[in-house]
Amino acid sequence: MLTALILLGVALFGLGATSEHLTAQAEQDFPPTGRLIEAGGIRQHIIERGEGAPLVMIHGAYGFAEDFAISLMPQTQQHYRSIAIDRPGHGYTEQGNPDYAATPDGQARYLHAALNTLGVKKPILLGFSYGGAVALSYALQYPDAVAALVLVSPASHPWRQTAALPFGIADAPLIGPVLKHTIVAPVGAMLKESAVDSVFAPEPVPGAFRKTPVALSLRPADFAATAREVRALDDFLRGQAPHYSGLRLPVVIVVNDADRSVSSFIHGRPLAAAIPGAELVVTNGGGHPLHFSRPAAVLAAIDLAATKAGYQSATRRK
Repeated sequence: MLTALILLGVALFGLGATSEHLTAQAEQDFPPTGRLIEAGGIRQHIIERGEGAPLVMIHGAYGFAEDFAISLMPQTQQHYRSIAIDRPGHGYTEQGNPDYAATPDGQARYLHAALNTLGVKKPILLGFSYGGAVALSYALQYPDAVAALVLVSPASHPWRQTAALPFGIADAPLIGPVLKHTIVAPVGAMLKESAVDSVFAPEPVPGAFRKTPVALSLRPADFAATAREVRALDDFLRGQAPHYSGLRLPVVIVVNDADRSVSSFIHGRPLAAAIPGAELVVTNGGGHPLHFSRPAAVLAAIDLAATKAGYQSATRRK
């Protein structure tokens, strides 16, 4: 028994050291590329490029502001004041109150504070996946402060009863901290390639996606934030979904019916049916992160939403 405990301790120590090394390496490889602002009582990391109508982009789970800097901003910065923000607890934005930031409504309030600090008025909000739930919550809470919504593979409706086991025990006494600081980063590093392949399947992973800072999502704090969000999301969406019919603004929804991560038949399609006047764009393949696999469709959706919102600076791409 004693020998087993000693071996367990040695194994955990080794995993802990590996986790610390991987965390430090990820931060060295992917430092913040934007600037830090104080807003809503926390430090928030934003990337901002270009001028014109304000376009604010909200990332999904395991994502970062940098994703948009790589995928869409090279084009959007030519026509829009393009802003991407690390959500609370992710990338280089502080967590703030963990309970407050664990649901899309709290995250929408942190985002609202950031946009006020930046002097952004009536933005087009683009929300991807979990970020779609945040964008919807923002529009419901601040209906007069949003010009339009572009929702890419959005999570909008409840669809599961329980979170996966690692997320479910991430905050459990004793085992939670051990899990976060020993196992997550090493195991995640081993499984990262296959996980990324699955979200784009059956197509290959776009080359641009290889430049994204996925390794940052395996840091203990990022994993803990994701775990809290995943555990709370289903119940939150159960309460938010009945209010979508009250939205009165231009909404363009881009989905892929072969999306294995967030089914368009549970989320995007019912959402389009619930919101008066919403436009639904169905892409042919591309998996889940359509801003990487189908950027032309997402860029066209942004331009369409901007035009519907009355922004003259939008330039339709042919």
